[in-house]
Amino acid sequence: MLVKLLLIVILGLISIFCWLSLTNHLGVEFRFFGKVIPTDLSTLMITSFMLGVILVFIITLARDIKKAIEGYRQSRKRKKDQSVREELSKGMENFLREDLIKAKAHFTEVLKSDPFQKDLYLKLSEISVKEGNDEEALHWLERGRWIDNKNVGIPLRQAEIYQRLERLDEATRTLKRALSLDESNLDALKRLREIYRNKRRWGKAIRVQKSILKLAKGKPPEEEENFFYLGLKYEHAMDLLSRGEEEDLEAALKEAKEIVGEDKTFQPGFVLLGDIYLRMGKWASAGKVWGKSFRRFKSIIFILRLEDLYLGREDPSTLLRIYQRTLEDDPENWMVSFFYAKLCLRLEMLDEALEEINTISLKQKDFPALHRLLAEIYLHKKDFSQAAQEFEKTFELSGTSYLPFVCQACERESKEWMAYCPQCHRWSTYTIKEVEKIAPLLPPSPPYPDRAFFSLEGR
Repeated sequence: MLVKLLLIVILGLISIFCWLSLTNHLGVEFRFFGKVIPTDLSTLMITSFMLGVILVFIITLARDIKKAIEGYRQSRKRKKDQSVREELSKGMENFLREDLIKAKAHFTEVLKSDPFQKDLYLKLSEISVKEGNDEEALHWLERGRWIDNKNVGIPLRQAEIYQRLERLDEATRTLKRALSLDESNLDALKRLREIYRNKRRWGKAIRVQKSILKLAKGKPPEEEENFFYLGLKYEHAMDLLSRGEEEDLEAALKEAKEIVGEDKTFQPGFVLLGDIYLRMGKWASAGKVWGKSFRRFKSIIFILRLEDLYLGREDPSTLLRIYQRTLEDDPENWMVSFFYAKLCLRLEMLDEALEEINTISLKQKDFPALHRLLAEIYLHKKDFSQAAQEFEKTFELSGTSYLPFVCQACERESKEWMAYCPQCHRWSTYTIKEVEKIAPLLPPSPPYPDRAFFSLEGR
């Protein structure tokens, strides 16, 4: 209707101009690029008007065509987006159902239509990992990296796969790339630290740990990360100690002194310092370090180290005096009593061992290691019937037949003391777990006055 109206208006205007041209003939000269064209005024006006109308028509037509094309494109895009959303929805639904084959097919179809769906590359790599195809997972991650090379999650995933495949050099390069994107990424730093630690590259591991410490400054994990820093130095010193050369021992001693100087609460450092002194033949210095450390920490590992030291020197009398003085100062320390009884058994002091075990049994509830030790005492006394009864009690009680060291963080048990927990990856957490006490029937006796002990280590 609008077009018809427009045509009628144009025809009407043309008719008016034609009438004016016939009734008002006026000649003019129209100059066009140097040429003179004779015409009349009305013809010139009609021609100019028609050219304007044609120009407007062309512009309007072009605008309408453009709108039509854009509308067509929008329609196609909406249909495509709808199709992508449907495929993505189906893929996520199958992914959550653990139907990995269908999820993978849907996600792949989505990427054909829209290769810039960044998250799908991570999803497809996750599916490949679950299918046990690590190489395919790396392929998807590499494609994702080309689409989004600023996404730190991609190199972290790649490094995780490289580590699992034991391709540590590639894992190291990938983690360094992640750190170039985000130098404060703790996950990348900790993984890089573990790679250097496993490869025994202590200098690099310690430098990475220093970066972690800076990020942990003033936060709750700071103490734990500081212990890890000291732990790496501990491992470095242990590595030097294992080599056994004189210059290596001196370097290990220097490292151990730095450890105990930096943190007076890091028990493995004091254990190590005594070990190094003993390896260097300075047994008196080793005994002094372990004796002072026991007074400070009350940790049984130091008295066990002293036991190895004095028995190795065939000096059990000094060791017995250390135990006895310790028990005089702390008669409630059932752990010292237990290991004193073990020492008495080892030295064939059977009556003393039996007396000490009986004392413990009056104060602490039953535990398997107690009956196992009693059984061994009776075996040495040739009382096989009583030994059999004690062995039977050992099996009846739950738990180990030895007194285990337990990680205070994750409760992993170990027969031997460990400086580092391989399960929760923490340092200085192993101690012997407390056994529940028997409620006393009488009020406790007054404590013994403090006494100096460990005064005989160097004799």
